Amino acid sequence: SAAVPQRGHRRKNYDPGSIMAGLADNSLSKKYSKWDNIELSDDESDCHPNIDKDSWFRMKHRSRVEREEGEDAEKSKLEGQNKGDRDRLAEVKERLAEEEEEEDKESLEEEIKDLEASIAKRQARLDEMEANKKWNVDNMCHVVEERTIVSNKSDTTKTSELPAHLVEAQLAREAARAAEAGEVPVGPRTERREIENYADFVTEYEDLLEKFIDTHSIEDCKEMMHQNGDVLLQENASSYLLLSCLEEEMNGNHEKMMHVARQSQILSHITELAGSLKRAPRDVVLPFFRRISEDEHRKGFQEAVDGFIKRIEKRAVDKRKEMDEEEKQRQAAGEGGEEVELSKEERMGPGGLDPIEVFESLPESMQEAFESKDMQKLQECLQTMPIEEVKYHMKRCEDSGLWVK
Repeated sequence: SAAVPQRGHRRKNYDPGSIMAGLADNSLSKKYSKWDNIELSDDESDCHPNIDKDSWFRMKHRSRVEREEGEDAEKSKLEGQNKGDRDRLAEVKERLAEEEEEEDKESLEEEIKDLEASIAKRQARLDEMEANKKWNVDNMCHVVEERTIVSNKSDTTKTSELPAHLVEAQLAREAARAAEAGEVPVGPRTERREIENYADFVTEYEDLLEKFIDTHSIEDCKEMMHQNGDVLLQENASSYLLLSCLEEEMNGNHEKMMHVARQSQILSHITELAGSLKRAPRDVVLPFFRRISEDEHRKGFQEAVDGFIKRIEKRAVDKRKEMDEEEKQRQAAGEGGEEVELSKEERMGPGGLDPIEVFESLPESMQEAFESKDMQKLQECLQTMPIEEVKYHMKRCEDSGLWVK
């Protein structure tokens, strides 16, 4: 008969090292590896005996919260950029499938490679952040479901059944509900709404627009258009650059105006090319820059820029005449008609100061120079003052609009 192994022999024949290696490779163990990074705010192991424990715990908690806020902000930014690039990637791939011209296909394929590389780089960073994430009591668990039930009974009273003095109140409530729901009124856009839309656009994207204006390299321009075409190719961006050209020329900055004119024409030519090809403006950014790299197209583009510069120069002269004429009319109205007083908000200068308050705070000799518009007198007055006082008063004059460089 076969020998029966003695008690314990079966266990002794196993290699402990191989058993632990097998456990390390087990798929279940991998699911728990992320809990290796658990951190505790009330861990006393690293607290010096001379430090108050409660203060130490609060400091550790505050540091952890600030670190997590920074990580969440970076994660949201990366995910938002990836989402935008994925949407753009799907759109470009769809365009590529329909494209017939070989030159445009190459530009679309190049853009696809750039987008995929950017997405992969950001995703690698996101994966790294997730792998090294520190776990604590605040982020180990989350709410799976939260429900709030509110009665959906609405006001069914018809306006026609209400007294006249209550009709306006009900209409106001309905308008408030529509505004809260984000509903946009239907109909043609008024001039006031157009102005408000432009002002909001400039407030949000002025830094980007100024950065584009200050970009001199054509290669850097192409990169900015490629990355921020959704903003730079809007009509409001073209309007901003056009006004910047006129402003620089009227302020005597002719060289700066010539450069801004080139930047403005880049936007205009891309928009016009997209219109002629019946394509989205962002689709023709790379083909446009490829074309102007050729001598023939570059020469035609420069001629268009030169023509635009001449029109800006002429418009600046006309605008100056119009402003002088308006000034004469205002002076005539002030002498023979009723003077209209502006509010403080309307008087505010570019630096947020009221010109009337600044003028009244100036030394009497400076006030007389400003009133008489005598530059020689103003210079003589400034020469008698300490340099710090001159800087102080002239800076306030600039911020209030009394003095323009």
